[in-house]
Amino acid sequence: MSRTWILYNKPDEPNVTHAGLLLALGLHGHLRVLTITDIFQYYSLEHESTTVGLMIGLAASYRGTMQPSISKSLYVHLPARHPSSFPELELPTLIQSAALISVGLLYEGSAHPQTMQILLSEIGRRSGGDNVLEREGYAVSAGFSLGLVALGRGQDAIGYIDTLVDRLFQYIVGKELHSDRLHLFSSSADEHNRSTGQIIDGNLVNIDVTAPGAIIALALMYLKTESELIVSRLPIPQTQFELQYVRPDFVLLHVIARNLIMWSRIRPSEDWIQSQVPEVVKNGVKGLGNEMEDIYEVDVEALVQAYVNVVVGACISLGLRFAGTRDANAQELLYKYAVYFLNEIKPVCVSNCNGLPKGLSVYVDRGTLETCLHLIVLSLCVVMAGSGHLQTFRFLKFLRNRSSADGHAYFGTQMAVSLAIGFLFLGGGTWTFSTSNSSIAALLITLYPRLPTGPNDNRCHLQAFRHLYVLATEARWIQTVDVDTGLPVYVPVEVTIKETDLYNETSFCEVTPCSLPERAILKAVRVCGPRYWPQVIELCPEEQAWWNSGDKNHPFNSGVLYVKRKVGACSYVDDPIGSQSLLSRAMHKMSATTQPKSCSPSTECTGEVTVDQLVSTFSSDPSLIAFAQLFCDSSSTTRSELDFQEFCLQVLFECVSKDRPAMLQVYLSLYATIGYMVDSFVSDTCTSSDTLSLSSLKIAVAYNEAVSNGRLTNLRGGIVQSAFLGSLKKRIEDILNSCPDMNSQLCAYITSGEWPTNNNNNNNANKSRTFLSWYLQWYSVASPLDIKTVANKIRRDNICPSVALLRLVFPSTHISAIGALNRYYSSFKVED
Repeated sequence: MSRTWILYNKPDEPNVTHAGLLLALGLHGHLRVLTITDIFQYYSLEHESTTVGLMIGLAASYRGTMQPSISKSLYVHLPARHPSSFPELELPTLIQSAALISVGLLYEGSAHPQTMQILLSEIGRRSGGDNVLEREGYAVSAGFSLGLVALGRGQDAIGYIDTLVDRLFQYIVGKELHSDRLHLFSSSADEHNRSTGQIIDGNLVNIDVTAPGAIIALALMYLKTESELIVSRLPIPQTQFELQYVRPDFVLLHVIARNLIMWSRIRPSEDWIQSQVPEVVKNGVKGLGNEMEDIYEVDVEALVQAYVNVVVGACISLGLRFAGTRDANAQELLYKYAVYFLNEIKPVCVSNCNGLPKGLSVYVDRGTLETCLHLIVLSLCVVMAGSGHLQTFRFLKFLRNRSSADGHAYFGTQMAVSLAIGFLFLGGGTWTFSTSNSSIAALLITLYPRLPTGPNDNRCHLQAFRHLYVLATEARWIQTVDVDTGLPVYVPVEVTIKETDLYNETSFCEVTPCSLPERAILKAVRVCGPRYWPQVIELCPEEQAWWNSGDKNHPFNSGVLYVKRKVGACSYVDDPIGSQSLLSRAMHKMSATTQPKSCSPSTECTGEVTVDQLVSTFSSDPSLIAFAQLFCDSSSTTRSELDFQEFCLQVLFECVSKDRPAMLQVYLSLYATIGYMVDSFVSDTCTSSDTLSLSSLKIAVAYNEAVSNGRLTNLRGGIVQSAFLGSLKKRIEDILNSCPDMNSQLCAYITSGEWPTNNNNNNNANKSRTFLSWYLQWYSVASPLDIKTVANKIRRDNICPSVALLRLVFPSTHISAIGALNRYYSSFKVED
């Protein structure tokens, strides 16, 4: 986004449309291109909506930077901070509230002491001038701003943090302000406004104005800090007497603040929500709908009001805790309570709400129940953001289609439903919410539990703040694209998430396109599956902010991951089960040529194309084409030739599909080794062989076992097929264990180190020596000197031999040879 584009789209007359454009551009960080001259030209228009949109947009674009020029432009719109010599400015409270929240965004997470002092004094600012209708909204904006500046840093923020916290609690409980050490938070402008305003406040704090902002400020300052001290000073009324002196909506804010501080204790369960309700409230609402003996001695309305606000506060906390996670337990629980409140307004469906009190509408007005219902629905959509969850969408559709006769329909509820639908389909299903500190703060500002009564209602909460949810979004959608064709493809991926307090490091499989877990816990994504080349994407460190990474080509920023398909493999769209790939079908067809010539003529239709022609379609390697011409023709007639030709076809398919032509020689060498051993076993003659081939096979088997057991890591898997190596290993062991006279020859070798002699049969002697050497090499039998040394040790120390003991003495020897050694030592012990 360029500066020229923004300026050339500036209308001749300021309007709310362009104001919304500036706000949207700023929330996405595009207003950094504006110069300070451009900014003040916008301010000089003196258009209220344009000024609000520009201030919030600039603060979002420069979030957390404390840019001095932007800070000065924001403080100009706070008359309370002007020096006494500054010309008096008449600014609407709407603009002042926007300036406050913009200061908080600009100084987010800095814990700047002077800014915190200024914002604290603005929470308790006295009435001044004639515009006093939006004082609560102004105080709430100051509270949000203070919480943003000290976001999550309540325990380590420098400066007058203890005094600041004490002042916030005075704003909550309403004590008289008389302490001299608190004078540093006041200003001369406040005193001037008090003397000139039409409304004069006393020394007592008006908690109806200051309490919401102070509670929110404490919640954000101590977000996720698990501070027991602060939570203990934000109690929920536990007696009927206390319920008479606390506004029900303040109880809701207390519940939210307590849970945001004790973040790790939030659980998506019915028991957790009910644990938030005080016992006096539980007992009071338990008998609703029944005749109560002391009905006139109990203020049932206060109990029911407290109950609904505690439950809604717990649901909002649950929505923030599991924002964007699509947690099934949280979704079911929030949906259950949404249906419960809907039925309390007007029974419309059958729900499983056993154990929940009935008849709330008798003691609570419909407007309050409607507000509670829509706040729970918003929390539900925050959890399921970007999922397009069908059940939730049907519920929202029902709420949208309700008429005023079915419920208390007004602007605030319709706005909540529209916002919820937007959350549910956030970014067209490609975006969702994060649970980082800044994201939770932005969502809390968006979900502030006071719904407006009309489009111009900014008394308690500026409606422009509802758009700050954009700051809490992150792209988690990932789409794999074939690098050769440029088309999206289905690819299996393995997702690894980091270890947290709730679970260990975990890996699970998904098929793209899919939504990834939250980036804060995402560790790596690995492309797996047999059809695409594997690759691993490691994530950036946590200290590197995603929105400042600057690498737009990164797969998690663009949402596109390019993959390369292996040679001869088809995509999962064309071949879902893996039997329709061109190379697989070609090899299957050519394998029909290995059948005897007596087959019917219909089976000879494959003669139209040869194997080398098919291989040349997928690979240009000359060794593979030559191998196909020499060893994969259809001239075989005997059973052994047909078996060898089938083996060659399978090896050719393996090398072509995995693009490993060098493995062709490896497979042939291993096949020749086992073939020579079989021929030597069934015949009477045995010629000299290359003993290195058996050693190579042994190394290959050991490497494959190490990769399978996880002792070695190879992203591309084993080099040689595990099934092929396993069959070779079993074949060799069967041959060695079936050799005649092997036990006697091994015993002679162990006892005296003698090899089989000729005994007038040279061929049999050569064969016996060859098989004995294979046995010793394959099973890693120790030398006769080492075996004799152990035997002397057993005789001298009178040790009883066992397999376990010999396993420790000869750790590299195979268990089969260990058994033979144990039998030898046992017989040796018996003779003694």
